[in-house]
Amino acid sequence: LASLVLFIDIEYGSSKLLRLVVASVVSAFFLGALALARPFKRADDLHLACIANLLLVCCFVFGIVIQLCSDDDRSSQCYDLVGLRGARGASELVVALTAAMLAVLLLVVLLKTISAVRAPTIRLASSGREPNLELPKRCTFHAFISHAWGTGQDQT
Repeated sequence: LASLVLFIDIEYGSSKLLRLVVASVVSAFFLGALALARPFKRADDLHLACIANLLLVCCFVFGIVIQLCSDDDRSSQCYDLVGLRGARGASELVVALTAAMLAVLLLVVLLKTISAVRAPTIRLASSGREPNLELPKRCTFHAFISHAWGTGQDQT
């Protein structure tokens, strides 16, 4: 995404909003596709990928805010659209919101880690991870049949 956006309006693109708008829209569509397609087996991997893409979209939107408020010629436009009087206020807002997003992200990761450590689980000997026990939509039951005679005779 970062490389492709550079090819938009090569001569004057760094001072215009088009690159940031295209990057925001593409990132938002990718976030939606990621949430709908669910390409990861583990839910926590999906959550981490969605949070990372959400932070990317927020960074592009914050870039639009900074770009709107960067010129003194656009100070009235900045006040009308964003509610800030100048570039300094926009930069302070972006820094505060970025710090808040990172703090929330770290808190979520910390809480997930603590709950995962405390929860008793069965783990696969080969990988050390939890087995995938999600039931496909076409199935209604899970079943386990022991293959060892000593442990599974009358227990199946």
